[in-house]
Amino acid sequence: MDGILGQDRALEVLQAGLRNDRTHHAMIFHGQPGVGKFTTAIALARVLLCHEPVTDLAGCVTACDGCPSCRLIPASSIRHVIKDDDTDDEPAALRSAHPDLHVITKELARYSSDSQIRGRKLMTIPVKVIEEFLIGPVYLQPQLRHGKVVIVDEAELLAADAQNKLLKTLEEPPAGTHLILVTSSEDKLLITIRSRCQRVAFLPLDDATLTREIARRLPDLSPERQAWLVRFASGSLGRALLAVDYELLEWADTVLPALDAMAHGQLAGGLGTRMQQMIDGFAKAWVDDHDDASKESANRTAAGLMWSMIAQHARRRIADAAAGPRVVGQDPAQAQRALEPWLGVIEALGIVESEMASNLNMGMVTDHAVSLMYRSLKPAHAPGTTAAPVPSR
Repeated sequence: MDGILGQDRALEVLQAGLRNDRTHHAMIFHGQPGVGKFTTAIALARVLLCHEPVTDLAGCVTACDGCPSCRLIPASSIRHVIKDDDTDDEPAALRSAHPDLHVITKELARYSSDSQIRGRKLMTIPVKVIEEFLIGPVYLQPQLRHGKVVIVDEAELLAADAQNKLLKTLEEPPAGTHLILVTSSEDKLLITIRSRCQRVAFLPLDDATLTREIARRLPDLSPERQAWLVRFASGSLGRALLAVDYELLEWADTVLPALDAMAHGQLAGGLGTRMQQMIDGFAKAWVDDHDDASKESANRTAAGLMWSMIAQHARRRIADAAAGPRVVGQDPAQAQRALEPWLGVIEALGIVESEMASNLNMGMVTDHAVSLMYRSLKPAHAPGTTAAPVPSR
């Protein structure tokens, strides 16, 4: 369980439990996306299921890497934990390489015995998935006779009835069974769930660590690009790498200069359509790269990244304005008015996020976002609908 970037405090908590043989039977790994929660859950599962764990000279408990259990769970990623082949009637997505490691995701709904569940959009983890793929298997004897580990990814997506169904297992777990709920929104879990679990916090990485790691992994990027990634990542290395893999740097090249141009009265024609195309392109690429991924969920993820990028840019412009030179005798209200256009952009994002919750067409949402942002940003003398080319950077 070593080498997981920047999660020293979380690892200390988990190592203390392993050393004293007092690992809690139910845990919540919480923190923002991309800070190593799921990777750590897999690493912990390897140790808990290992037949002969090893304690090194520093007192860290690790998997032996040689027993039958360890050979079935490479520590690298979920792509190695779930088999890629599909050689019989059982769906590959349901077959963990290790018979006593169960990874629960919203995508398991596609393989439910209930046709209505199979046909639903993959936006939540329904109670039927918990019944079939968690509660059912967890009470069977472990096949390697060394306990079981269940990891629920994106646990914040558990429907309320699914969380309630999970409560009994949390209260009376089978001997040798450990449950790990991985979530970026712990507040969406019921208080009764949280009270029965040990909470393990995964904190954002500091800018210095992110800068160093991005420079090491992406040496061909310019210093300006690397600096933008650090700001966009907000403490998450996974978020920075995702931005590179899915061309979010190109999003920034298109959308952010357009926002600055709006503040000078210039509106780029077709910007809403271009934003919608970026979101759709991300979603298609995500589905192509991830077996059984949901297009609807990927669309929401992409839109969330777009709004986050714009909000972050707006906050930076607010900070720039607040830190700018003050005019002697300037009315505080006048200084406040200098910040209001970018505050309006953040308010506009809240509006379009609520529209997305109503399942409006994405093209309509992005067009409305551009309209609201231009209305807030344009100078008082600028015409309301005049389109002008956005100047290059």
